Amino acid sequence: MLFVIAGICLAFLSGNVSGDSGYTLFFPNKGVTDYVNIWGMRSLSQFTICFWMKSSDTAPGTAFSYSVPSRDNELIVFNYENLALYINGDHRSTGISANDGDWHQICATWENVNGEWKLYKDGKMEKTGTGLKTGYVIQAEGSLVLGQEQDSTGGKFDQNQSFQGSLTNVNVWSHVLPESTIKELSGCCRAGEGNVYMWSDFIYAIKGNPRLVIPPTCKCVY
Repeated sequence: MLFVIAGICLAFLSGNVSGDSGYTLFFPNKGVTDYVNIWGMRSLSQFTICFWMKSSDTAPGTAFSYSVPSRDNELIVFNYENLALYINGDHRSTGISANDGDWHQICATWENVNGEWKLYKDGKMEKTGTGLKTGYVIQAEGSLVLGQEQDSTGGKFDQNQSFQGSLTNVNVWSHVLPESTIKELSGCCRAGEGNVYMWSDFIYAIKGNPRLVIPPTCKCVY
């Protein structure tokens, strides 16, 4: 059975889905009122970010945005028509798109020893490089937003950069996952739990009125 519930019902539902990754957030419209916001991420010298998304939006939407008071572009995965990874204002565009209306797993990894970064789509590494903010440490205690791009910490959103579509199973790890693990996780949109944030953490941080879809409609082949 499929349930589609407005965000205003979240308090009623959260007891049933706590600790579970079995939901999707659907953002039906471009705008600045619908998003997820968590504060207080730890500092990171390396990371893996993975999420699943489905969108047909041709504007440069934002799935993942992390900002600290001194830097609004501290860590961003931006523009699902031409996916780009931003760290402390520096970025790498990949030419990879994920806005064809189908479900896609997107993962980004980075480590600061030589600034090596990788961008995966559906379990396959599509782009990689080095020299992205070598030696840098991503600052702690900032604002993590799903669905909006922050031009100030925790706010100043631009509707043209907002996420439109479905988003699920966002996870953040404090290390670089092996390519084999990312490939394995691409088999199921409910697989994996980050050690910094896992998808079940975000359900308590929904703002506005994105729709909660239970169970998720994305694929799980095992």
